[in-house]
Amino acid sequence: MNKNELSMWLAKNNAGEQEAIQGYFQLLTLPGLPHELYADIQEIISDEMNHSEKLSEWATKLSGVKPAVT
Repeated sequence: MNKNELSMWLAKNNAGEQEAIQGYFQLLTLPGLPHELYADIQEIISDEMNHSEKLSEWATKLSGVKPAVT
Protein backbone atom coordinates (compact mmCIF):
# COMPACT_ATOMS: atom_id res chain seq x y z
CA MET A 1 0.00 0.00 0.00
CA ASN A 2 1.44 3.37 -0.95
CA LYS A 3 1.04 6.66 0.89
CA ASN A 4 -1.81 7.84 -1.31
CA GLU A 5 -3.76 4.62 -0.76
CA LEU A 6 -3.24 4.88 2.98
CA SER A 7 -4.31 8.54 2.86
CA MET A 8 -7.45 7.48 1.00
CA TRP A 9 -8.33 4.98 3.75
CA LEU A 10 -7.67 7.57 6.43
CA ALA A 11 -9.97 10.00 4.61
CA LYS A 12 -12.65 7.31 4.34
CA ASN A 13 -12.41 6.59 8.07
CA ASN A 14 -12.52 10.33 8.75
CA ALA A 15 -15.74 10.54 6.74
CA GLY A 16 -17.14 7.86 9.03
CA GLU A 17 -16.16 9.91 12.07
CA GLN A 18 -17.93 12.93 10.57
CA GLU A 19 -21.05 10.87 9.91
CA ALA A 20 -21.01 9.67 13.52
CA ILE A 21 -20.68 13.26 14.75
CA GLN A 22 -23.69 14.23 12.66
CA GLY A 23 -25.71 11.38 14.15
CA TYR A 24 -24.80 12.38 17.71
CA PHE A 25 -25.80 15.99 17.04
CA GLN A 26 -29.12 14.66 15.74
CA LEU A 27 -29.57 12.78 19.01
CA LEU A 28 -29.21 16.07 20.88
CA THR A 29 -32.25 17.42 19.03
CA LEU A 30 -34.58 14.59 20.08
CA PRO A 31 -37.54 15.87 22.06
CA GLY A 32 -37.57 14.59 25.60
CA LEU A 33 -33.92 13.52 25.60
CA PRO A 34 -33.04 12.93 29.25
CA HIS A 35 -30.81 15.72 30.49
CA GLU A 36 -28.26 13.28 31.94
CA LEU A 37 -27.62 11.90 28.43
CA TYR A 38 -26.90 15.34 26.99
CA ALA A 39 -23.45 15.69 28.64
CA ASP A 40 -22.51 12.11 27.73
CA ILE A 41 -23.42 12.66 24.09
CA GLN A 42 -21.42 15.89 24.02
CA GLU A 43 -18.43 13.96 25.40
CA ILE A 44 -18.83 11.36 22.66
CA ILE A 45 -18.97 14.14 20.04
CA SER A 46 -15.78 15.60 21.48
CA ASP A 47 -14.06 12.20 21.27
CA GLU A 48 -15.18 11.73 17.66
CA MET A 49 -13.90 15.21 16.80
CA ASN A 50 -10.53 14.28 18.31
CA HIS A 51 -10.42 11.13 16.19
CA SER A 52 -11.30 13.16 13.10
CA GLU A 53 -8.51 15.66 13.75
CA LYS A 54 -5.94 12.87 14.18
CA LEU A 55 -7.03 11.12 10.99
CA SER A 56 -6.81 14.41 9.10
CA GLU A 57 -3.34 15.10 10.49
CA TRP A 58 -2.13 11.64 9.46
CA ALA A 59 -3.57 12.02 5.94
CA THR A 60 -1.92 15.44 5.60
CA LYS A 61 1.47 14.11 6.75
CA LEU A 62 1.36 11.06 4.50
CA SER A 63 0.02 12.73 1.38
CA GLY A 64 1.88 16.03 1.71
CA VAL A 65 -1.33 17.81 0.70
CA LYS A 66 -2.20 20.61 3.11
CA PRO A 67 -5.57 22.29 3.60
CA ALA A 68 -5.97 25.57 1.77
CA VAL A 69 -5.64 28.65 3.94
CA THR A 70 -8.44 31.16 3.48
